[in-house]
Amino acid sequence: MRIILLIGLLSLSLFAKEVDLPVELNAWKSLSYVGAAKSADELLNASLTLNNASYVGLINTPKIKYVTKPFNEGGTVSYGGIFEIKIPQSGIYRVVLGNASWIDLVKDGKAAKSIAHNGGPQNSGIRKMVDYPLEAGIYTLQLSAGADSTTAILVTKIK
Repeated sequence: MRIILLIGLLSLSLFAKEVDLPVELNAWKSLSYVGAAKSADELLNASLTLNNASYVGLINTPKIKYVTKPFNEGGTVSYGGIFEIKIPQSGIYRVVLGNASWIDLVKDGKAAKSIAHNGGPQNSGIRKMVDYPLEAGIYTLQLSAGADSTTAILVTKIK
């Protein structure tokens, strides 16, 4: 019940004004809850679903055992978490966040290189969007250096 209330409150704050989003971001308006993992052992319980937006609970950074060292780990008062996401086919994928956390997408111990960074549409609740060329496979999505203990996240294929 508490989670449903939190999701409802987040939706109200993110969408104070109705915003027309591009088709690939329409899932942003419908959030389900996913808790972050603190280590690779917990990833099965922290799975993101492609093209589905999730409201995610994050963890104090010093409590996280990242799969690979984040590019920007943040300090003792920052938040982050790790998630698993299955990429079914190669292409360009966009990670959309409601906050300014640092994003690392890791597969086979290597972080994917981003090819574009943007802010979200005005009044959408989207703080940042980062595009990555990804091969098919299972990735670990690491968030780090965040100032917030919660955020919304969406991973979607754009090309």
